[in-house]
Amino acid sequence: MMFTACGYHLVGQGGGSVIPDTVQTAQLDTLDGLEYQALRTELQHRWSQQAHFPALQGETEPSKQHITLRLEQVQISFVAIAFDAAGLAIQYRLQVAGVLNMYQQHALLWGTGRLSVQAEVFAADNPSAIEAERAQLLLTLRQTWANEAIKRLKSGF
Repeated sequence: MMFTACGYHLVGQGGGSVIPDTVQTAQLDTLDGLEYQALRTELQHRWSQQAHFPALQGETEPSKQHITLRLEQVQISFVAIAFDAAGLAIQYRLQVAGVLNMYQQHALLWGTGRLSVQAEVFAADNPSAIEAERAQLLLTLRQTWANEAIKRLKSGF
């Protein structure tokens, strides 16, 4: 009785995923743009590691055996969040955000909602060091975002 009252039953789909059992193929679709393509690449890599996910294919006619996953509203932000006494930025927040929606026969079946991951970069005296750290952290955040999107597909939340 306690487990149903506390929300314990809201864990997700268990061993399955939100992908319907009838689906045999999937397409990963994005808008044009560097960030969309970078996230798509990471998502494709993570998808291919999932044994029970349908095979990724190019464009296919809409049917009950096919889904389209679409990356939408991708945003990358890099903003100063802390300053020293002279007003110079000493800490930045890098954030990768986006939405992954699943469509079947042009109807929205499921979506992640806004999925966001972030990390902080501490400023050094050398601007090129900040940029190098930001670039490396961006790669890591893209991977983290793709992992989180796959986890949501698997859990249903």
